[in-house]
Amino acid sequence: MIAHRVLEFILAIEIAIYWGTVLVKSYRLARKIGRDPNVIPREKTGRRLRIIWAPTVLVWCMLPWVTAIWSAHQPPAIIRPLGGSSVGALAMAIVGAGLGLLALWATFVCWRKMGRSWRIGIDPNEKTQLIITGPYRLVRHPIYALSILLMLCSVAVIPSPLMVAAAVIHITMLQLEARREEHYLASVHGADYQSYMQSVGRFIPWRPGRS
Repeated sequence: MIAHRVLEFILAIEIAIYWGTVLVKSYRLARKIGRDPNVIPREKTGRRLRIIWAPTVLVWCMLPWVTAIWSAHQPPAIIRPLGGSSVGALAMAIVGAGLGLLALWATFVCWRKMGRSWRIGIDPNEKTQLIITGPYRLVRHPIYALSILLMLCSVAVIPSPLMVAAAVIHITMLQLEARREEHYLASVHGADYQSYMQSVGRFIPWRPGRS
């Protein structure tokens, strides 16, 4: 179906903009601070998680392009959307592509708010400014929450076994990383971050200690 292929291309562009911006931001910030923003984490656990996480992100980036190009033919079952070309599947894809644009825009807002404190991984010996204003007044990890939303949007547009598997791994990794970051931030910011954790939810606004 042509409409579904268009939505797959839209999703592919959204994801390309997202991760392309991450690469550009990493390069520019590295030039400002004189070191990379922990693209390769400074601690062993982070580096080990990257072994699983990096290929997952690569699959996430490539799959919409592959599916959109291949959908005119008969793609392998592992990348074939489970919903087929039904009206319901098309409606879900439209919602997914639309919410994906919203998630992308909101992520840019969060990135801008982080400024020079933006990092990709953890450096136990580094202390950046604690950002608790803007979107961070609502949730402790808005960038991760929006990444989860973008991943779910990807599944809505392309509900294939491979995309679902990538979503499970990516969301699991974000859950682990959020908790590891909280432990790190509590160790470097002490009572300030502890108080922040008690008043702001992890991924969902106004539900501290549960989200």
